[in-house]
Amino acid sequence: METRVIAISRQVGTLGEDVARLVSEELNFRLLDYRVVQAAAEEAGVSTETIAESEHKPSFFTRILESLARNPAGPASGQWMEPIDMSGTPLLTSSDYRELVRQVVEDFARQGEVVFLGHGAQFILRDQPNVVRVLVTGTKKARARRVMAGMACNEEKATEVITRTDGERSRYFKDYFGADWLSPSVYDLCLNTDHLNPSQATRIILAAVHAREGTAAT
Repeated sequence: METRVIAISRQVGTLGEDVARLVSEELNFRLLDYRVVQAAAEEAGVSTETIAESEHKPSFFTRILESLARNPAGPASGQWMEPIDMSGTPLLTSSDYRELVRQVVEDFARQGEVVFLGHGAQFILRDQPNVVRVLVTGTKKARARRVMAGMACNEEKATEVITRTDGERSRYFKDYFGADWLSPSVYDLCLNTDHLNPSQATRIILAAVHAREGTAAT
C-alpha cells in the first residue's frame, strides 16, 4: 500500500520537529505544521497566532470563538470547504472549530505526499489506510535536558514547561477528540528519542514506510 501521508505527533523536548523535517526531506513530501494553522486561520478570518494559541491553551478558547464569530466568511471562504453555517449563531461552538481544522487537514491529505506535524492529524485521518501515524516520545529527564539547552534555563524551569505543555496537549486532545493522544494504540510506530538522534529516528520511520509498502529502503 502506498503511503501518501505521515502524521507525526511529538512531546516537547523529543526533537520531533527535526524528525518531521528530515522525513519530509527524505520522502520529498511537504511538511505542514504552521501552514495547517495558517490555512485554518485564513478560512475563518482569524490570526494565525490566535488559533495556534487556542490549540495549546484551552483557557483562551472563548477569545478564539469570538474572533471566528466576528468574521465567519473569512478571506479564503470556499477555498478549503463550504463555509460553516453560523446563521443565527452569535458564537462558534467547539465543534465548529474542530470541523474547520478537520476539513483543512483532510484537504491537504487528499493532495497526498505530506507530513503533518501535530494538529490532531493522527485522529482526523484515523480511518485513512494510506497514513502512517508516528509518536515521538521520551522520558521527562531526557526531555528536560533538551528544553534546558534550547531555552537556556535550569532544570526546574524545564520540568515546569514540560509538565504544563503535556497537560495542555492532553486536555486539548481530550476536549476535541475524546482520546488519549499518548496511547500507543493510536499509532503505527512509537519512537523514544532518549537514545536516538533525529537522523536515526528518521531512518526507522522510513524503514517502516517501505516495509509497509513492500519496497526496499534506500
